[in-house]
This record gives sequence, C-alpha cells and structure tokens, in this order.
Amino acid sequence: MSLASCLKEFREERNWTQGELHRRTGLERSYLSRLESGKVQDLSLKNAMLICQAFGITVEQFAERCFKQQDDADAGPSPG
Repeated sequence: MSLASCLKEFREERNWTQGELHRRTGLERSYLSRLESGKVQDLSLKNAMLICQAFGITVEQFAERCFKQQDDADAGPSPG
C-alpha cells in the first residue's frame, strides 16, 4: 500500500476531513493534500509522529500497515 493511500485510509476510517487532520496535527492542509495525492512521498519522522499521535497509533503500527503490504508485494509469490 502506498503512503498516500494508507494515510487517506487511516483518515477516512475516522471520518475525518483533511481539515480535521490539519487541526489535530498542525500540518498544512496543502501538505496533507500533497501527501494523500502522492505528490509528496517523503514523510519526516517528526511529521509521521504528529500524524500517528493524531490517529492514536504508534509509528510502528503505521509503518507496518502502510509498508508491510508493499514489501510483501515486492517479494512476489513464494516458491512452491
């Protein structure tokens, strides 16, 4: 799962708008929009922590959900 789709999924699960995520994190709405659209793909640890704190999850939970699925897809099918 891409960072963009994962971030949007977490936000929509809470029925939040980007404005609500902005209010809870202090991150600019335009930045959040660019993250969700995939125009920005680099997420600093500081911003990841702000987002995770707003969602009520750990950075580890965020990373596992957002990047584990991608790692599994990159690995391809298992032999046998």
